[in-house]
Amino acid sequence: HTGPMHDAVFTFAIPYAIVLVIMGTDMRELTSAGRPMLIAYGAACIGSLIGGIIAGATMAGWVGPETWKLAGAFSGAFAGGGMNFAAVGQGLEIDASTFAAAAVADNLSTVPYLLAQVGLVGVLGATFFRRSGVAESVEGLDEGQEEAMRRRWTDAELNITDLAILGAMPLVALWCARWLGEYLPGVPEVLWLTTLALVVAQIPWTKKLRGAEVLSYFALHVFFIVLGAASVLAEVAQAGLPIFSFMIAIIVVHVLFAYSVGWLSKVDLPTVSIASQAAIGGPGSALAIGMAMKWHKLVAPAVIVGIFGYALGNYLGFMCAYAVRSLVG
Repeated sequence: HTGPMHDAVFTFAIPYAIVLVIMGTDMRELTSAGRPMLIAYGAACIGSLIGGIIAGATMAGWVGPETWKLAGAFSGAFAGGGMNFAAVGQGLEIDASTFAAAAVADNLSTVPYLLAQVGLVGVLGATFFRRSGVAESVEGLDEGQEEAMRRRWTDAELNITDLAILGAMPLVALWCARWLGEYLPGVPEVLWLTTLALVVAQIPWTKKLRGAEVLSYFALHVFFIVLGAASVLAEVAQAGLPIFSFMIAIIVVHVLFAYSVGWLSKVDLPTVSIASQAAIGGPGSALAIGMAMKWHKLVAPAVIVGIFGYALGNYLGFMCAYAVRSLVG
């Protein structure tokens, strides 16, 4: 199931995806997200980190020796989405079949969690309203703005200059990350790559490049296709139940922490919900729940923090993994 093409995808697809998607992260945009959104998203990310540590420390005997790595991958994924899962999982060198089973679990988490949040809005609506005084319906973006935001992740017009630069920049970043990794081996290569991509993303001229998000998602899907092709189905099925249970435990802690902090901080329920969805499923799922629940004003802030989560999740993922490893020995 492996060969030169398989190795090439594992070597280059994830670095390409990381660099290209983080190039859409402008830290200056975080100020426009607003204080309530930043509080809610910060609580969601910390909840994922705590959930990964607790689940990893308590379920290691059932999940197996890869538990600390899976804790990092899921915690990273639940701070920004599937991009972080792939990046952290590859950086920690999770076993291929275990990685495939966990990837299936991660991919299946987004829509059920979105539906669960709709239920939580109905259950917690009155409690949050009494605390924050903000009703559920929040208006703002018109349909044209929503459509433009959606198309950002699915359509792009590229010229030859954009394509050449977007093709070269991840290779340069990967070379620099490996060079830095040789001199400072204590820092994982993917974190160097993330840091370099964040630095490049703040350079004004990079904002003029078109198609980075679309190309990054294409690279990520190629990676998952090859990952599935290299996995043994029987091993994926065998690892399934413990990994699914492990993932659900992390999400439960995430929900308890994120919603509790939101309530204590008097953040309105729509903001808490859409920030939590941005952390669990990424900016795309935040966009989906924002439009479905008519929280139009919150869509842009949620997408902004969700994009930032692509970078933040990698750091949190490795932090969680090493914390769990130290606890379970």
